[in-house]
Amino acid sequence: MKNWKKNTIYISAMQLTLLVVNFFLITIISRNYGAEIYGEYASSKSLSVLIGTCSVFSLALVVTKLLAQKNKFSKYIFQNAYWLILRNFFVALVLLIPITFIFKRNLTFTSLLLMVFIINELLHVALAFFQARSDFVTSSKQILIRTVIYGSGAWVLISQGFSIVTIIIFQIINLLLFFLIANRSIPKDEIIFNFETESEVKNNLQNSGKKMVLTTFSSALVSELDIVLLGLFYSGSALGILAWSRRILEIIFQILAASMDIIFPELSKAKKTTQITQIRKTLRNVCAISFIVPILFFLMKDINKEIFITLLGPEFSDVSLNTTWILFSLPVMLWSRINIIFSRAQGFEIKLTKAVLFGSAGSFMIYNFVHYLGYYPAVISIISSQVLIAIATTYSFRKSNV
Repeated sequence: MKNWKKNTIYISAMQLTLLVVNFFLITIISRNYGAEIYGEYASSKSLSVLIGTCSVFSLALVVTKLLAQKNKFSKYIFQNAYWLILRNFFVALVLLIPITFIFKRNLTFTSLLLMVFIINELLHVALAFFQARSDFVTSSKQILIRTVIYGSGAWVLISQGFSIVTIIIFQIINLLLFFLIANRSIPKDEIIFNFETESEVKNNLQNSGKKMVLTTFSSALVSELDIVLLGLFYSGSALGILAWSRRILEIIFQILAASMDIIFPELSKAKKTTQITQIRKTLRNVCAISFIVPILFFLMKDINKEIFITLLGPEFSDVSLNTTWILFSLPVMLWSRINIIFSRAQGFEIKLTKAVLFGSAGSFMIYNFVHYLGYYPAVISIISSQVLIAIATTYSFRKSNV
């Protein structure tokens, strides 16, 4: 119990620090570089997250699981996981050229942000050694310190007038340094580096990762798809303003959704239909209660407008109005997250992923259709997209339980 409390305190501190620093950085990036550059940065980052999620196979989670199970090849897991991630990264870089062309994104931004994602996964693979031993204090301390250093350094660079590319490169260097520290922290007798891949270990990692990445990618689509699609239909300052509005929704969503992950162990043990039904009923009520958030934001929309202008500048005056309506998709986003957690716990990952991909394809068609209506097309597209994905994931879960 003592160790659990300590882990909880450090994990909470780390998550709060990540949230505050990230919000602080996107605020000063927007204010100093303007809506146009922020829009390109945000859309390129969302695209890099989707590509990166496919590339890394959720290997940090897989390594944590295998180490916790005391796999007989534990000492060889790290070098094989690193090799797989780097191999997939170079494949992704080749594919990035046509992908950025199709989605109309900046190749330099997307390439560098993909590198950020990849190195961050390498870092979490190294930290998996400690997490597999239920030591979340060490990993949380490292992430917390790294986040503060990056936030402070980026603030100095921005205030000195350096370009956004320089900020991303600084983040890469920061992550790389902490990855080396994390890897060095693993006891020498717990890790073997002979620069040779073990086929059995590599195949185990790949097979586990391919299954694990399905629900991870589904979650990433729920979170990042809208900003990627917005980048197809909007550009300049309009994209930056819409990306900011969608990012506020994402921040609130992640805060609420993170607390839902605690149901995963309980769901994994649930065998009776009545147990599953009762949990879903309780969570359905949570989604209904979450309507309070957009209602409160609507009531405070004038005050919020002044806050955004003060924080970001007059160029972002429309953020409040867009966010007011976009936030009404929060409950259905939470419901999609619930369906993803249930499907992962009950072993329906493949069917769930198919449903999310179907919903994503439908979202693209919605954006195409609504864009030409001319009446708040971006807001309607975001809400409709999230409703469609929620319907698709619900249908998939119900069909899987028949």
